[in-house]
Amino acid sequence: MTLVDRQAADPPADTPGGVDLGFRADIEGLRAVAIILVVLYHCGVTWLTGGYVGVDVFFVVSGFLITGLLIREHEERGTVSIPGFYARRSRRILPAAMVVIIATVIGAHQIQNFITYAQTAVDARWAALFAANFHFAIQGTNYFDASFAPSPLLHYWSLAVEEQFYVVWPAVVLLAGLALRRWPLRRAVLVAAAIICVASFVWALLEAKTDPTWAFFSPLTRAWELGLGALAATLVTLASRIPKPAGIALAWGGLAAILVSALVYSDTVTSYPGAVLLLTPVLGTVAVIVGGCSGTGAVHLLGLRPVRSVGRVSYGWYLLHYPPMILAAGILWTGPVSVHERLAIAAATLAVAYVMYALLEKPIRRSRTLAQRPWASIAMGLGFVAAAFLVALLLHKSI
Repeated sequence: MTLVDRQAADPPADTPGGVDLGFRADIEGLRAVAIILVVLYHCGVTWLTGGYVGVDVFFVVSGFLITGLLIREHEERGTVSIPGFYARRSRRILPAAMVVIIATVIGAHQIQNFITYAQTAVDARWAALFAANFHFAIQGTNYFDASFAPSPLLHYWSLAVEEQFYVVWPAVVLLAGLALRRWPLRRAVLVAAAIICVASFVWALLEAKTDPTWAFFSPLTRAWELGLGALAATLVTLASRIPKPAGIALAWGGLAAILVSALVYSDTVTSYPGAVLLLTPVLGTVAVIVGGCSGTGAVHLLGLRPVRSVGRVSYGWYLLHYPPMILAAGILWTGPVSVHERLAIAAATLAVAYVMYALLEKPIRRSRTLAQRPWASIAMGLGFVAAAFLVALLLHKSI
């Protein structure tokens, strides 16, 4: 298979920053920090009670990357290709996500009892349609409740939130540019993102008082996190003028805020969204991103080759690590899997993530044939979705 380079196949990887087109090694490293926090939290490591904030880091980073792509495309071409955008998302997100769903459903079919498996098969269909967050919210699922066996696909809720945001965000960028056509697109998107951030955060605060489950899972209450990443993307030109000492202080201070929140937070001392959640890991992530625009930031740590290597496969590792931790309990019949067993699973799935990246993610993501044919990319992605949905449906009917 002929592959194209990173920029031609997946422009979000060449994110705005510094000279506004350079690859950001610290962003790749920041992904590694986020995934390690999430994985260790799911492993039940006792000293990392707030590792779940890694998901919030992912949301901010995602908003920054995608918005930077949209702005740059508009500045270079005078418009944004909606089919092109979803073609890139299709190649980036769908193959790995659907393969893991299929593998999880097949594994659950062999391991779980028919009652539990029936629920997993239903969860899989919602996950395949990127509506898992709605599904778990309707069920009243408590993400932090370890007193019951959670779904092996519970972690797909965050993927659903991202994809729901990106159903509307490209159109918002285009409309903002049209409505404020006398302004540079960056300024128009800044205004749109600021409005979304304020409205979403206020709604999250109100929803948390009446329905904490929906406050946790809803895209309306999570949009402000992606929106802050989008805001950062509109400010990279200005941020690149920050003196290097200030950029270093911002980036390292932001990284410290993320790590401290992961060590201090727990489901008993914080609740989503809460002002404290805004002021620490989320704004900390923004600080790392903005500080890095000066050309230095925390790149000395986050840009280390081993750290970037983990960040490169962070998406696959996120997908892979959680289902075996849940399904293993059905194999061992010992109740919840112990911390050291989960750590072993985490290490094994990291190795699998590297294999999946090399054999599945990278070849599809950088395929010259698909990169040159947006509708073929979209059709390919929908084929993966249909396959995952049908496997879950047919195996459900077979019990």
